[in-house]
Amino acid sequence: MAGETQNYHETSDPYFQSADFGSTSPLTTSISMVPILRVPATNLMFPAGYWLKPGRRWHIVMMLKCTTVATPGNFTIEIRHQTGTPTDAGGTILATSAATAWTLNKTNLTSVFHAYIESRGDATTFVPTATPLFAYGVFHADGTGALITSPGNPMMLPASAAAAVNVDATLAGSIHIDAKRSGSTAETIVVQDMAVNAMT
Repeated sequence: MAGETQNYHETSDPYFQSADFGSTSPLTTSISMVPILRVPATNLMFPAGYWLKPGRRWHIVMMLKCTTVATPGNFTIEIRHQTGTPTDAGGTILATSAATAWTLNKTNLTSVFHAYIESRGDATTFVPTATPLFAYGVFHADGTGALITSPGNPMMLPASAAAAVNVDATLAGSIHIDAKRSGSTAETIVVQDMAVNAMT
């Protein structure tokens, strides 16, 4: 109808996995939970100018299995925007969790992660090379297995002071979800399923 704005889900083909993604082992620097070489083959990529439309939004959901050993230390999860070729710890952090203690000696415990990214701004002040993206997320671990003990479960992103972050939306790139840890190097995260729901 005249005078009304309509929004639609995008019609691009969804990404299908035939098997789990490869295992990743977080370090003291951030590692993409989807192996970084696999990111270009997924719908975590976006073309130049994609985020220039205010109100454009993604919902990313991942099912994961996580394994810890004797000294997992604290884990941090990040939502990142990156232009160009995706790299571990690359680009701009849009939202980050608090460093949260994970329990030792857990094997293949189920977790689910949700991330939301939205382009913000208005037509009068919009600067394409400084496009504000607002991001937040939540990491839920199985409570019975106690990968994360209360009150750390769920992990919220950001832990506080949510705010939009300016990025250059004129360039192509990716959104990726990274993790890092403070303890040993033997922990693993495997993304078993991922969906990216994009709305215009």
